[in-house]
This record gives sequence, C-alpha cells and structure tokens, in this order.
Amino acid sequence: MVRALSRWRLFWVLALIISVIVVLGLPGENLHSGRGLEHLILRSVRCALPLFVVAFTASSLASLWPGPLTRWLLSNRRYIGLAFAFGMAWHFSFVGYSILLFGNQLNARATALDLTGFVFLLMMTLTSFRFGARHLTAANWRRLHKTGVYVIWFLATYIYLGNVRGGGDTLHYAGLGVLLAAGLLRAAAWIRQKRPRRLAPRYACAGDEPTLGGSPRSSR
Repeated sequence: MVRALSRWRLFWVLALIISVIVVLGLPGENLHSGRGLEHLILRSVRCALPLFVVAFTASSLASLWPGPLTRWLLSNRRYIGLAFAFGMAWHFSFVGYSILLFGNQLNARATALDLTGFVFLLMMTLTSFRFGARHLTAANWRRLHKTGVYVIWFLATYIYLGNVRGGGDTLHYAGLGVLLAAGLLRAAAWIRQKRPRRLAPRYACAGDEPTLGGSPRSSR
C-alpha cells in the first residue's frame, strides 16, 4: 500500500485532500468579509503545515531511525514538499483576494515576513523541477533549498509564537510545539552526523540535507 502511494500519485492524493478540506470550508464562510477570509487563510495554512514538517524532518527521521517507513518518507520528500507548496498556493490565493477587497491589513514587518516566505517558497518550488534546477549548479541548488527550508521554519515558528503570546487557541500551541520539535529533531540528526567516525552508526542515511524536496536531478 505504501509503495503504491508514492511519487506523483502521492502528490495528487495529498493535493486532493487539501483541496477537499479547503473547499468544504467555503460554504460556511463569508468571502466578502475580513473575518471569513481570515478563517480560510488560517485553514489553508493548517492543512499545509504538517506536510512542511514531514518534508523538513524526513532526512532526520531516516538518519535517526532508519527503516522502511522513514526511507519511504525520504524518497518521497520532494512530492510531499510540492504538496506543501500546493497547499500554500491556496493560502496565498486567499491572501491575495483579501488584499484585493480590503487592502493590506498587515504592518510593514508582517508584510516583509510574508513576502520573504513567499519568495523562498516560489524559488524552491520552481527549482524542484528540471526546467528550474538546470539554471543552478548542484551546490547552489542545495544552498537555496537548505536556506529556504530554514527560513520557512523560522517564519512559521515566529508567527505561531506570536499567536501563542497573543492568546492563541489549542491549535496554535500544538503548531508551535510541532515546529519546535522539528527543529530539535534536525539538531539531533546534525549532532549525530558530526560525531566522530568511530561512533557513527553502521550505515548512514543518504541525502541528509534539510531540503523541501529531493533534487529533480534524481527524481522524476
């Protein structure tokens, strides 16, 4: 079952699930009110965030706990990352629609943070395909994706922390906890990777780079 649900088939299943959840929320919201659009913006982010966390930690999980499931996650990291980008496309569509109707309600700092995340996500998505990756060397591709995932992780953590400080709900607390745990997991994998060779595990996990998705040079 897991093997059958891989690569592009996995992407389309995840994209369909996200779309169904988002669309089911449309009838209950007023698309001509700021509060209604705010709910949809938040719903789309909450649908996409778990996929980012999985893509962000896939290599760490495979390094710390090698096994069939973690190897499957690592081999499908690219498609999980693209599904995250698909979910964020819903989010930015609602954000754009909200700005069109009501103007930009965010302050300069929040706007700058959102634009930074958008630009990195866009660049990482485009370079997850061969037509975009061919314009970068392998080293620059890794730098872009490594920097990008940490930027997105930091921005998401910063935003959730602000929501928690402002009296956020249970899902805000859960989201912040998951993001912090993901960061600690990456740190644990990095520490293990840096241990002296004599203490290293019997076999290492290939591709232990914190990227949103695997390189299109090795995935079709």
